[in-house]
Amino acid sequence: MMSPPSLPKDVKDRAFRAHNGELGILLADISAFLDACRSDRVRVLGWELWVVDHRWDAETNWPVPEPGSWGGGIPVIDQEVPAVIGGDGDVDETGRQIASFDFKKEVRSDWLSHVRVNFSLDD
Repeated sequence: MMSPPSLPKDVKDRAFRAHNGELGILLADISAFLDACRSDRVRVLGWELWVVDHRWDAETNWPVPEPGSWGGGIPVIDQEVPAVIGGDGDVDETGRQIASFDFKKEVRSDWLSHVRVNFSLDD
């Protein structure tokens, strides 16, 4: 399952859609996504951050622009190499983990507009 059935259309429309149909949800839409999961009783298994419209470049060890692509290496403030950021747990634990993550203190500010959250859902 790529998204809960009751997820509002506008949330889906704003989300990044990977080639396989997975969604990268805007940071502002995290609560709406998790609320729809609760309402529909969709089991959340975890989450991860994506940098969208970029792909990983092995030569530079950094994301480079490529519309329609995504990568899991997030440019963070305190490291020279991008980090993989995510967690696991049910819908409530996922919500707590994401709420405790300070995006503005962790992610380089010039990359925040490219960051999305992908949720792993049970079929």
